[in-house]
Amino acid sequence: EWRASGDAPQVMYRKGQRHVAILDEVAAPAASPLAFDAQAVLWISGGTRGIGMLCARHFVARHGVRKLVLTGREAMPPPSQWDACLADVRPANAALARKVAAVRALAEQGVRVEVLALADAGPEQVAQAVRRVTSDMGPIGGILHCAGVNDFDNPAFVRKTGAGFAAVLAPKVAGLDALLAAVHGQPLKFCALFSSVAAAVPSLAAGQSDYACANAYMDYVAEARASDLPVVSIEWPSWRETGMGEATTRSYRDTGLLTLADAEGLQLLDAVLAGGAGPVILPAVVDPAAWAPQRLLQRSLAQAVPAPLTGAAAAAAAAAASPAPLTGDLAAATLDWLAGLFAKELMVAAGTLDKATPFQDYGVDSIMLTQILRRVESALAAHGSTGPMDPSIFYEHPTLGAFAAYLGASHPAALAGVLGTHAAGAAVPAAAPAPVLPPPPARSPSPAASRGAVAERGDIAVVGMSCRLPGADDIDAFWRLLAEGRSAIADVPAQRWTGVTTRHAGLMTNVTDFDPAYFLLTDNDARAMDPQALLLLEETLAVLHHAGYTARDVKGSATGVYLGARSRHQPAAEALALARNPIVAVGQNYLSANISHYFDLQGPSLVLDTACSSSLVAMQMALRALQSGDIGAALVGGISLLADDGAHQLFASRKLLAEGGAFHVFDRRAGGVVPGEGVGMVMLKTLQQAIDDGDRIHAVVKALAINNDGRTAGPATPNLAAQKAVMQAALDGSGVRAQDVGYIHVNGSGSEVTDLLEVKATEAVYGAREGAPCELGSMEPNIGHPLCAKGIAGFIAVVLMLGHRQRVPFISGQEPMAHYDLAGSPFEFGRALRPWSGQAPYGALSCFADGGTNAHAILAPWDAPAGHVARRAPLALPALQRRRIHGPPAAAAWPMAEHPGRLCLTAQHPILRGHRAYGQQLLPGLAYIDILYQHFEALGVPLAELELRNLSI
Repeated sequence: EWRASGDAPQVMYRKGQRHVAILDEVAAPAASPLAFDAQAVLWISGGTRGIGMLCARHFVARHGVRKLVLTGREAMPPPSQWDACLADVRPANAALARKVAAVRALAEQGVRVEVLALADAGPEQVAQAVRRVTSDMGPIGGILHCAGVNDFDNPAFVRKTGAGFAAVLAPKVAGLDALLAAVHGQPLKFCALFSSVAAAVPSLAAGQSDYACANAYMDYVAEARASDLPVVSIEWPSWRETGMGEATTRSYRDTGLLTLADAEGLQLLDAVLAGGAGPVILPAVVDPAAWAPQRLLQRSLAQAVPAPLTGAAAAAAAAAASPAPLTGDLAAATLDWLAGLFAKELMVAAGTLDKATPFQDYGVDSIMLTQILRRVESALAAHGSTGPMDPSIFYEHPTLGAFAAYLGASHPAALAGVLGTHAAGAAVPAAAPAPVLPPPPARSPSPAASRGAVAERGDIAVVGMSCRLPGADDIDAFWRLLAEGRSAIADVPAQRWTGVTTRHAGLMTNVTDFDPAYFLLTDNDARAMDPQALLLLEETLAVLHHAGYTARDVKGSATGVYLGARSRHQPAAEALALARNPIVAVGQNYLSANISHYFDLQGPSLVLDTACSSSLVAMQMALRALQSGDIGAALVGGISLLADDGAHQLFASRKLLAEGGAFHVFDRRAGGVVPGEGVGMVMLKTLQQAIDDGDRIHAVVKALAINNDGRTAGPATPNLAAQKAVMQAALDGSGVRAQDVGYIHVNGSGSEVTDLLEVKATEAVYGAREGAPCELGSMEPNIGHPLCAKGIAGFIAVVLMLGHRQRVPFISGQEPMAHYDLAGSPFEFGRALRPWSGQAPYGALSCFADGGTNAHAILAPWDAPAGHVARRAPLALPALQRRRIHGPPAAAAWPMAEHPGRLCLTAQHPILRGHRAYGQQLLPGLAYIDILYQHFEALGVPLAELELRNLSI
């Protein structure tokens, strides 16, 4: 059974066959009149209130019942005291008065009604009551066993007491047994047991295990007694008008069951009793779109609980309540009271709970929240509050502060009573503070922005950057590479790709070592994943810290993730088989989804591929989302990794691969592309939001425009008109004059023809100048063409120059193009690191991709207003315990003991330090040693024995 697949909660083996319980869907029984002898007694357990009383009225009105026995938990006063009871308006008497009024209304219709208090009666007392009833009123012709109680105060199983559990079982177990034994021999036409859908559907039993157990007992009794009793156990779904009230939880909606109106429930009851259905039946009115009865018995549905709202969604929900702020003792007392309730449930000190932290961050689940809600309801009810609270209330107000605000707005008088504060009409506790990255106010977009420019709707600030590029492991190293005019293009090392290669490329220094455990990944998942996904996780951590934010600061925020990337990753079958979550290894969308998941970012998360303009196209989507107020911040990036020489082969087949190790653009020597790789990320906000948040601002994006070449002679053939149009659109949207742009980071394709077309298009837009010429440059001769990371790498290069107020040297273009006179043009190439003066202070960036998707951006330096001081500064990155995850195992020298074939390791050996994550995933001792053996075998180290010294596992 342990090896069997499936999720069945009930399994039986009989004669070698495995059987599982299923629901067998049947049509509703044919409607036929239910004949009931007017001289017989209808016995309704739990008949003095709720569904029991509803059935009593129905059987009197519809089926001619004239004799009723109603049992309940409380004794009824004699008829001589009914008037006095109805005249008593004290709240404590209200429930009894309603029962008296209902019974009197039946009696006034000429019905003989006997009310019995049998809640705690044993078998003998029940038998005596049956004998007396049959002697005085006649035989019992039918039974509706509606009695039942639920423990709403203790939904969590671990909080239920033995006495409480027994109290819930009593009416449906011992009470049922006693009643069936007492009516033996009676001329019963039917015996209907009012069970619950919770008895059959595991997801609906969550939080009421005792109640589900009690009802399941009745189902089994019906199965066992069907041969000698006209018995049926009816697993009722929710009745929304009577009984426990309408079920509104997501787990209930996910079943496809609809809640029943009283008329629907009574109609179904008549059909079941008249049609002989049973012995166990679930009468259902369903939503056809969600109804899947074959899934209802699966345990996995028990996890379908509402997802808590966090971040911007939580803030919006809290704002919808429109609470007024409360100051003073009541606010503090409310928070202290709620913190005490949560602390008791979580078994932590109340002082450790923060009013702005979402409940789910403390590990609570739906059962715990229901437990706490019952405590709150009970306390408020004692001070005049009426009616149950919606169980989804904690998801609408998901922090202590927000929930306190809700209570103050909805139950001010009762809350004041609970807290001992006599402040009638007191104001409401203050709502939880907004997320760290709040969205800016939404503004109506201008029709003029349809071409991609966004200046009319405000500027965008670059508040953080990170990158790993050829010759540069971080943002500072990239600046040094550019400022010093160095090239990181080199021969591809033999160990990088399988086989001997004479290729040249711009490569990162280490794409094999990662720290999966830091990002909550198993080693097996990490080995199956695209290395690009792991690099992106690390760079997201880096960009946040560069901006001055920790992962906790952005958790739950409306931050979007927009990536330009392409994944061709195909993990080996054995690696995929070992992965716990193989889906993260094969879907390109997980390049961004992993980021959103780990950092709990709740803005859009997407991956775009428009070749080398991918990251700038992704950035344009981010800009629009920021300006519309859909998000409060954006993480925009691009990545490309050369896993093999496939890119080289593709460029070579198109005659676009540079033969030597130099990548020349805007140069007579231009002879093709030298592929590169890299990853870069930037963090963006609206300029006003960045100022409000005290961010360090590196540069400002004034506009970004996108278009496409349309039909040309081929996918690599540029469209001069389209290039001019996209540059002009960005300028128009930015409000910047062409002559104020002092530096343009060009696209540079490495082909003299396409480079010539680009410079002519650029001159057509930027050529009318007064004063100093515009400088052209590119980082591609430094690092190669980083494919999908090209746009973000060029963007970061321009932002770095704006931030440092310096222009870096251009290390190509020394040999002039044959058909362009640079000296007579409005352009020049910088040959040394030099200041970027205030004249023509703006920068621009072009990216014209294979496939024709063109992008052009206008950027400005940031001049802080007088008195403005950035409150945020870069944070030190956490120390990552990187180790080899992809590629061949790292070579190492192993310390050998005096005996050949015996390997001696100490706790300080790197192979042990590098596997700290195993302690969370494997049993200690032998399992760990087995892992060590596997590693040594992979390295080809022959082992006779493995000796571990000074090692504590």
